[in-house]
Amino acid sequence: MADLFDLGDLPSWLQVPEVDAETATRVRRAANGWLQNATGLTSWPDPVPDRLWAWAVELAAIAFRNPSAALSERVDDYEFSADRARRAEILADARRAYPPAGSGPQWSFPEPDWSWTSSTVRG
Repeated sequence: MADLFDLGDLPSWLQVPEVDAETATRVRRAANGWLQNATGLTSWPDPVPDRLWAWAVELAAIAFRNPSAALSERVDDYEFSADRARRAEILADARRAYPPAGSGPQWSFPEPDWSWTSSTVRG
């Protein structure tokens, strides 16, 4: 299975000098899990399409900045609000782009034959 993004992509996205490999691996796994749950994909296309890459890196950044998934945090006069709404947006976009198997119609029916209506039904 292809990785959604290289571990080196995360510090660049976050614009921080360094993110240790263990942390980057964990947040990539979190993004992977969220996207797998949203899309139903069990493996990623190789190469990974740009939108999947962007979603994954952004989700990993959300996980990195808020590992406990807190809604908000206040320290003195500073307040941090979590990106839960953005995470939900990304996952909704992923669901639309890659609908999970079984999320559509369960059966397939042939198109109806409407030819009989024009000659047999007159109103």
